[in-house]
Amino acid sequence: MAEARGARERLAVLGTPSPAPHPALPVAALVHGLEGGWAGWQPLAGELAGRCRTYALDLPWRAGNRYRWRHHGTPAHWLREALALVPEPVDVLIGHSFGANAVLEHLADRDGAPRPCAAVLLAPFYRPEALRVDWPLYDAALAGFRQIIADGVRVGLGRRAGDLDPEVLAAMADTTVERIGPVGFLSLFLQFTGTTELDLGAVTVPTLVLAGHGDASLSEDRAAALAAAMPAATVRRRPGYTHFCHAEQPGDVGADIARFLDGLAALPATTPLATTLLTTEE
Repeated sequence: MAEARGARERLAVLGTPSPAPHPALPVAALVHGLEGGWAGWQPLAGELAGRCRTYALDLPWRAGNRYRWRHHGTPAHWLREALALVPEPVDVLIGHSFGANAVLEHLADRDGAPRPCAAVLLAPFYRPEALRVDWPLYDAALAGFRQIIADGVRVGLGRRAGDLDPEVLAAMADTTVERIGPVGFLSLFLQFTGTTELDLGAVTVPTLVLAGHGDASLSEDRAAALAAAMPAATVRRRPGYTHFCHAEQPGDVGADIARFLDGLAALPATTPLATTLLTTEE
């Protein structure tokens, strides 16, 4: 594990570099969602084991954080800081939910930072320009946020969730929402409402977007608007995918990603290993 501790935030990368002269596979960096963590990627990383080498990023919006990071950098900023810790060039960025939007913001930024050869966005959020930011939208987003947190608690518990009384599970979700507080929700809400301001038409990185039919974060009209705004993106909504599809449907998601990567000529046949470990202090 590579780790950097700055004055404000801790960043880490978990993964194992491939020793030369092992035939190089594409390198994928996994970007977790709000209140997520590296462990949530284990099911999908297992599915991708024969297709690419994966590094899970541990980012400031991890579970249990106090949301001070928002005052010192955008999600794309923190993503770039974490990517600097990966000990070899990253070919593919795979993000989930809030992390998917951090990837989207990174792709759209004109800061000259290195871009990957490909990107995969799982259950991202997108606001079409026609969708007004008003109090009804705020209320709907807050209700959706509460549901996502509840689903995240359930997924995190795994099989244990089935043994719990539904009222106990609901109380656990309520406690988590209270701990996250308004700043955590607003971090997500502002990221969501700001997506319409991203210059997605200028993004040239081939991008696969995956979401479920029942996932309000990328409903049918929002998915169509994202596809229109971002020609480099292939948007797919699957009937069986949940918001946490990387953990609950890892086999199907892994197959979707593998087909996408197999169709890209831009991915290098070999990936050179970096000779030094880069760290960045904040």
